[in-house]
Amino acid sequence: MPYCRCGNEFSEARASLGFDYCLECGKKEAAAEIERRAHMIAPISYKSGYTYLGSDEATQRQRLLEGSAKTPRMETGARVIGRAAQPRQAKRRRYELAGWEFKPDKRGVRQKRAILRELRSD
Repeated sequence: MPYCRCGNEFSEARASLGFDYCLECGKKEAAAEIERRAHMIAPISYKSGYTYLGSDEATQRQRLLEGSAKTPRMETGARVIGRAAQPRQAKRRRYELAGWEFKPDKRGVRQKRAILRELRSD
């Protein structure tokens, strides 16, 4: 019978499958591998689900940049310069109460609604 790294014997069938350790050591090794790989899984895009990124940083970066079949590649080039790329300043509108009106809604129930007038900003 083969012996494990810890010194315990394990079955010939397990050794024929390619394992060189007992079940207890295998559970410990699997738990360590699961913990290590837990930091290598991330959602790549909105609907793709979680994806295994790889063991080294270069592979992880490449897979993140590749995206998935549903999303385009992540662009890392220079930012676009120009007027169209700049966000526009939204002009805030101000209103004042001009009065009230009473109109029936779709069911015929009378509703009170405010009439607002836009203030000019000079």
